[in-house]
Amino acid sequence: MQCMAWARQVTGMSDIFSEVYGTYYNIVADILGKATRDGLTLEQLNRIVYKDGYEETGLELLPALTDARWLLLTKELKSPLNHKPSMPLTLLQKKWLKAVLLDERVRLFFTDDELAKEEKALEDVEPLYRPEQFVFFDRFVDGDDYKSARYRENFRQMLQAIKNHLAIDASYRTNKDNVIVWTNLVPMTLEYSAKDDKFRLQGMVGHKQVTLNLAKIITVELGGPWEKELLQAALPQEKLVLELVDERHTMMRALMHFSDLAKETEKLDDTHYLLTVFYDKNDEIEMVYRVLSFGPTM
Repeated sequence: MQCMAWARQVTGMSDIFSEVYGTYYNIVADILGKATRDGLTLEQLNRIVYKDGYEETGLELLPALTDARWLLLTKELKSPLNHKPSMPLTLLQKKWLKAVLLDERVRLFFTDDELAKEEKALEDVEPLYRPEQFVFFDRFVDGDDYKSARYRENFRQMLQAIKNHLAIDASYRTNKDNVIVWTNLVPMTLEYSAKDDKFRLQGMVGHKQVTLNLAKIITVELGGPWEKELLQAALPQEKLVLELVDERHTMMRALMHFSDLAKETEKLDDTHYLLTVFYDKNDEIEMVYRVLSFGPTM
């Protein structure tokens, strides 16, 4: 499934996607697949382990694979398997994926054909949970209309422009109901505000930063590749330093809560930490709300 790769990235701390789909298992599966087909040289084995693993990965994996401790490779570095190994999804994982695909925000990242394919593969699976089971008491009720055909098309166009480093022309309706046209706009990032339940586009026109609410964008047309010197005008960021008392799992909750932002952590003692978060200047009010939601432990 195409959404499987995405799911592996966002559920690293979840019990649903366990260590069976973790880094070491994927490295060994890759090695077994290549060794089943052609066999491997020691150089190729080292390259796979250090390319996809961590600095210490080779210390554990390489001896276990090469000295027959795990009996996964022969002395000639060939696999005793006749077929390339596969790692099928468990029922719990399928239930989780079915639940994720019910989220209209997630569906923005897939084409209609891709969604149809995923839904067909999961048609006999009950979702782990449903969106209507969640009640948001601290979120604005005028969020974006994610089901709108125009919104979905504009979102996909901008996503394509960001991935392929393309400029765009976009017509935009302002708060005063005027229509303006941005030409040769370089889209940098798509951002989601959990407080507003809205997506917005951060971009550059020349050396000027532009922030556009996606719901107010009327049309998007893809342009040509943008010039590299535009990257020199980086989007401004502010730094917020937070002191945490690690009670009621505050540290773990903070890392997950601010997972969308660049951050640094420093341990002061057994219960106190410094968490430095980098955020967009335009998000200052929302950041205040997010910090206050932790109460006296932050």
